[in-house]
Amino acid sequence: MKEVLNKQSLRQLALLELLWNKEWVTVSEIVKEIGGVEKTICTDIKQLNEIIEPLTIETSFKHGVFLNKEMCISKRHLYALFLQKSVECQLLEMILFNPHITKGEVCDRLYISETQLNRLQVKLNKGFEKYGIKITTDLTIVGDERNIRKLLSSLFYEKYLSPDHFFKEKEFQLIDQVIRKFYKANTAIIAANNQYHFLLNKMRMKILVAIYRCKSDYFLEQKQHFFDYTMITEDKELNKRWQVVFGISLTEKILHNIFEHYYAPFKVTETCLELGASQFALKTRLEQLIGMICQQLKIECRNQDALIHAILWSSFLTVGPSYILHNTKEEFVLESLRDKQAIASDLQKYFADIYSDLSLSAEDKNNILYQSIYTLVTQWHEFRVEIRKTIMKIKAALLLDAPEEHMIMLKEEIEYHFRNMYKVDILLPDDPITFSRLNCYDCILTNLLNIDELGKVSVIGIPNYFGEEFIKKLHLFFNSKKNERRI
Repeated sequence: MKEVLNKQSLRQLALLELLWNKEWVTVSEIVKEIGGVEKTICTDIKQLNEIIEPLTIETSFKHGVFLNKEMCISKRHLYALFLQKSVECQLLEMILFNPHITKGEVCDRLYISETQLNRLQVKLNKGFEKYGIKITTDLTIVGDERNIRKLLSSLFYEKYLSPDHFFKEKEFQLIDQVIRKFYKANTAIIAANNQYHFLLNKMRMKILVAIYRCKSDYFLEQKQHFFDYTMITEDKELNKRWQVVFGISLTEKILHNIFEHYYAPFKVTETCLELGASQFALKTRLEQLIGMICQQLKIECRNQDALIHAILWSSFLTVGPSYILHNTKEEFVLESLRDKQAIASDLQKYFADIYSDLSLSAEDKNNILYQSIYTLVTQWHEFRVEIRKTIMKIKAALLLDAPEEHMIMLKEEIEYHFRNMYKVDILLPDDPITFSRLNCYDCILTNLLNIDELGKVSVIGIPNYFGEEFIKKLHLFFNSKKNERRI
């Protein structure tokens, strides 16, 4: 959904994404990665430093450009920054919460001309077309109601890092009270059909969007009843406060629109037919994939039926505008399997083949592909254990001017902290064969040797206690060796 940003914002976001994942990088390297010219990139850096606080972009003639990240800031912060300053996002939010707003009022609030507003509308409609959504000339959002709600709730979830910045206090309290009552009355059916985690903050966003869509007389069709709402409808005090705050009653129809769409039992068979696929055929191909993985990695899958159901269930739910800028599932998969490129590539090919015949856009197929791998990794314990095994182990010699018992303690600390990343041998300084054995090691951890005596073997100068400096040096060396082997 890059349509919610202009070209400048897209380029600046690409710059921040690049810097987030790297250390120092030169401006010429940035241009090579994201395009543009060096002068434009330098201007972008200056502008970004004015809006990305508490993050800062540092520049150096010698080293290039570096993003200085605060410990408390996550990558979500980058996307929220751009969505918060996006005129396109402000327009969508304005239309939802002010259903009778005029073009003149929008132009006044956004400080734009009517011509600019019309351009924004055309641009957004072009991006929304694939989801069956349209902004009409009188500024109403019409089309596929499920996708409209998914789009708006995804937008607010990524735009506002905390509900405190989005909800009024009374709205927040009432929505949470209704959620608690709903869960309490329907625990059994929710647990039986949806054992998967729902993000509470996103659920709050979905409910608020549903409320305002209902207020504008846009409803989801009510085919079946799955849940008990009497605990909510019979609470007269709650209903009274809800009416005052939201201007709408807590009827069965409204509650269906708030909850049933998100929690109703998911019918995989129906969804498969809608997408032009056979559930049996998909299930068979997933069984074959899991069997092949078991054979290749020499592992077992004890929960195969549940895993296949989870893959289909979660993947089909991602169809539509399930994210705006930040595809967390794709990011998770790529990062989790970064050191297992062969496995990652094979999984992508197999799932792409499994879903190739579905009547979906390329974007939706990509989303369900990564959601499927995400579910496979997070819900298959034996597979997760296998891919966690490091593909590289550093063989290190520990050679200190210290008692042997002291070195034994340090060896234990290193191997415990770094798990399978380091294998440490203790070498005693007075051992006559010590120096002839050093060439079989990746590095020497020492506080006594002269570098010239070791030839090509890397030397890591360490203190004689296991502290922050020690840990940092070993992490840096491991990452440098890993990068060498990739090259």
